[in-house]
Amino acid sequence: MEDITMMSMEQVAGMVRRQEISPVDLVEACLKRTELLQPKLNAYVYLMADEARKKAQIAEDEIKQGKYKGMMHGIPVALKDLYYTKGVPTTASSEVLKDFIPDYNSTIVQRLIDAGAIIMGKTNTHEFAFGPTTEDSCFGPTRNPWNPKKHPGGSSGGSGVAAATGMAYVAMGTDTGGSVRIPASMCGTVGFKPSYGLASLYGIIALSFNLDHPGPICRSVTDVAITMDTITGTDIRDTCPGAITGEPTCFYEGLKDEGDLTGKIIGVPTNFFFDKTDYKVEFVVREAIEKLKELGAEIRYIHIPALELVTDASTCIMFSEAAFLHKERYPLQKEKYQAGVAERLEQGNAYTAVQYIQASRNREKIMSAWEETLKGIDAVVAPTCPITAFDIGLTPPWKIETRGQTELGKPMCTYHTRLANMTGGPALSLPVGLTDEKLPVGLMIMGRRNDDLGVLRIGYVYEKHNRYPMLEIN
Repeated sequence: MEDITMMSMEQVAGMVRRQEISPVDLVEACLKRTELLQPKLNAYVYLMADEARKKAQIAEDEIKQGKYKGMMHGIPVALKDLYYTKGVPTTASSEVLKDFIPDYNSTIVQRLIDAGAIIMGKTNTHEFAFGPTTEDSCFGPTRNPWNPKKHPGGSSGGSGVAAATGMAYVAMGTDTGGSVRIPASMCGTVGFKPSYGLASLYGIIALSFNLDHPGPICRSVTDVAITMDTITGTDIRDTCPGAITGEPTCFYEGLKDEGDLTGKIIGVPTNFFFDKTDYKVEFVVREAIEKLKELGAEIRYIHIPALELVTDASTCIMFSEAAFLHKERYPLQKEKYQAGVAERLEQGNAYTAVQYIQASRNREKIMSAWEETLKGIDAVVAPTCPITAFDIGLTPPWKIETRGQTELGKPMCTYHTRLANMTGGPALSLPVGLTDEKLPVGLMIMGRRNDDLGVLRIGYVYEKHNRYPMLEIN
């Protein structure tokens, strides 16, 4: 039998439903994989092995009794160390919260538990999700499974690694400037940032209340859809301004309607997105775009206005809101913060109200330009990141070479992904190939807000006809 930890959730869910394999088997396989790789990669900060085994046995008994709850019943799931989990340390990978144990579950965690999912543990994050590499963590850096000398992306780096290596079938992350999609791109997994307000933020440690999005990292678009069916739906406690209300969309069933991409119009930007993209990354992404064309899509080359405003506006909003959220804690506990995160909070404190308002006005211009761009277009595709993962332990400020130019590494990680956080639209990262250094490259598919299913359908058709790069587990 194929290694069950590297099967898709859809595959093993069917086997669980037919009682060909049990949740106990899945949990033990994931724990065995974790035991092998955790010392080298540092994906988890808190492993719930005993609790997972107990829950797996309960799930197995329920299924035998005919009480099957659905496709996530008995499925091992990992949680970024921001999701409130009752009775379980939830620290944001920071010394500041090292003793914090919530007395309730976040909405998403509760929905996963109600669906019968098995919580495996909490994954490492860049402290307070405030960085794109998962290096600044009180638990030490998480390492990339394709090359442990490299970072895995961030801030949801532990979740990206857990999903990529079979430590879990789904790993929940959060995305404020790309923190689901960056590790997905750099670890060779599928990462999805849904529309702003589609999935509840209640019970998730915040970074920026106007830009935060929870989202899953999986090994297939299909698995993303299954997860989204589980975690979405109206939540009156949602802290998101402008939360989307109504019944959950049937994402999984909705995928099955798509045969090819005939009739789809996909935009490829002529500005911004390829300006600083490493040539090796661009080559892989251009090949993926040709495959979309072969699948029936019309490729339309487009100019997107206002993109020059994205980086400065999103930085001001994110950093200012982060400083606000830490305004009481930070002055009293500065010494407990990671140096890089402390520097960012200081920068956030330095922004003026006038600058924040101007950034908010620029965001409105960006959103308007995005809506205008998408008239007559189903989605826009671009490289998820202009670069691949770079080495861990570089001396700040991290500098890298891309397109023959020297650039700061951290801003390059988020250079492409921030747009979707500013627009609030859905964005999917697909693994579409490897560079000659055997490092993964992601293709990002972006759409208009609330057209999450449309974005997932394009990704689904692509993955139906193209194999993802395969990680070899040693």
